[in-house]
Amino acid sequence: MYTYMNLETVGPWIAQLIVAVFFIVGFIDIYMAIWHTAFRNIHSSQAKRVTYRVLLIVLSVGVSSVLHFAGYNSGNNAMMYHNIGLFILVFSLLDEDINFGEYFIRSAAIVIVWTMHHVSGLTSWKFLISMAILLVMLVIIRRYRNEISLNLEANIVTFAILDLDFWLTLPLHSAGIAVSGVVDGEAILMFLLMTIFTWRQYHITVRNNHISHIANYDTMTDTKNYTAYQSDIFNLVGIARTNQQPLTLAVFDIDRFKQVNDQYGHLAGNIILTGISTIIQRILEQYSHEYQLYRTGGEEFAIIFPNSTKNEIIPVLIHCWRAVREQKFDYNTEMLNVTISMGMSSLRFTDESVDELYKRADDSLYDSKGHGRDTITVDGKEQNLTDDADNLTYAYFVQSIYDTKSGTSHVANELTLHCYDHREHAWIDPPRGDLNIDKKIKLIQDALINSACKNIVISLSTAEFLNLKVTRKVIDFRKSVDGPDKLFVELDRLPTVESLKQMMVLYHQGDIKVMLSHVGNNRHFEQVSPGLELIDGIKLTMQSLRDRSSESLKDNIQFWGRIANKWHIDFVLDGVLNEQEAKWVPTQNYITYVEGDFFDHSRLPISA
Repeated sequence: MYTYMNLETVGPWIAQLIVAVFFIVGFIDIYMAIWHTAFRNIHSSQAKRVTYRVLLIVLSVGVSSVLHFAGYNSGNNAMMYHNIGLFILVFSLLDEDINFGEYFIRSAAIVIVWTMHHVSGLTSWKFLISMAILLVMLVIIRRYRNEISLNLEANIVTFAILDLDFWLTLPLHSAGIAVSGVVDGEAILMFLLMTIFTWRQYHITVRNNHISHIANYDTMTDTKNYTAYQSDIFNLVGIARTNQQPLTLAVFDIDRFKQVNDQYGHLAGNIILTGISTIIQRILEQYSHEYQLYRTGGEEFAIIFPNSTKNEIIPVLIHCWRAVREQKFDYNTEMLNVTISMGMSSLRFTDESVDELYKRADDSLYDSKGHGRDTITVDGKEQNLTDDADNLTYAYFVQSIYDTKSGTSHVANELTLHCYDHREHAWIDPPRGDLNIDKKIKLIQDALINSACKNIVISLSTAEFLNLKVTRKVIDFRKSVDGPDKLFVELDRLPTVESLKQMMVLYHQGDIKVMLSHVGNNRHFEQVSPGLELIDGIKLTMQSLRDRSSESLKDNIQFWGRIANKWHIDFVLDGVLNEQEAKWVPTQNYITYVEGDFFDHSRLPISA
């Protein structure tokens, strides 16, 4: 009879073991994919990392809880459910890089599970001894979790102690289980076999992630390499064509890099390569987590900008170019300066291959070299990046903004920077190289002195908006005696939500509102929607929509108006050109403010 009973119980136990092992292996695959994003993917945003770290806790504690509760009413399978749930919690304690708070939450979950299983004997000596051993093991695991994770023997011993401590101290009836020597033996053996199988699976996953990283990342700069570039550009161009989205490619290299190596040595060159990669990667992450930097050769790099036009990317490249230009690299007490030359082009419908896009960007890079280096060329056209102080005079023009709710009363002036070209004897748009903030504030003060309205709207580039020194100076100006009564900062694009959130706190503390200009189509909505709850208003420019039907124009106004209404932010309509449009605007819902040449032209401020 004994042999018959053993054979009768072994079959179901083997089935339970197979289910448990396959479940745990699958769980670890999912868990490690999330773990890699949370702790090892350097291109994950801080918000994404935090979200994935929370998800790891939810996954481990949540799945374990579900399994434990299922075990209460699972009859013969109760032991399996409780065993898998316990194993998941113990496994999650070995996470690398988790902080004390994360470890405490997982430990608390184990203590709660432990207590629930002993609820019928909380005052018994078995429970007290069991809990004491558990708490000691939790301290040991926290202190030596990396060593335990890497060493199979240490891993087995740690899991075995917890396994034995749990099952050998349970009361006779625990959480739906009729505890016996046979059940204890089956549970302990199952737990140890899961430990052996999962240790191997865990390290295979870690090794594969490491191999993948080596294959796709440059070991010195930790940016993606040429292999990754070839794969990504092909895939991203395919996505852009399928979704009819723009895509822009920039290539750049370090000017006279060979001279740096020859004069200072390769170590200095390595410091510069690493430093420039870090600078540009940090800037790209401020604009979009989709922008990717690649080291494609010795001192040669490429940047892919999915879903972005070249006009949208020019300010980003200028930000990168200027940041490298201003950086000093410390080598053996010497401060080294370097510059970069950049070329850029966007995907065209006529491109038959990725090579055509790359060739245009590369040709533009060589044009930058031919123009004397230290510049940016876009599709063969060099960008004007330096101020010609001898031949240009700068001034802010003003244009009135009206409140549609109160009979188009004059509520503010929008300030737009212009420069006077003494050679051409004409006012022109300023060069791409922005004036520094001190000069801008002085020009804004001049405009305010000659203006009756002291509420102003000024434009800042995203780079200026994210610059803490610029932010402090703008706030100080707002609070100064000769500052404006109200100040609105207008951006032509939003940075990433993480960067925007940090800066909005400062601007709002300085009593400054932030607006987004140049919203237009659905692609813009996808890009800006994460930040709409943080900003104070949006501006829709009618000029960008004039090639559409009047019905389409109305639909766009209503679309963005509803968005503004949803988030309780201002909605500005710019570009009203004639009386018909001026009469039509008040009939549209949601519009808060309006401006355009019908009301007045942008002009030098003389009691404006």
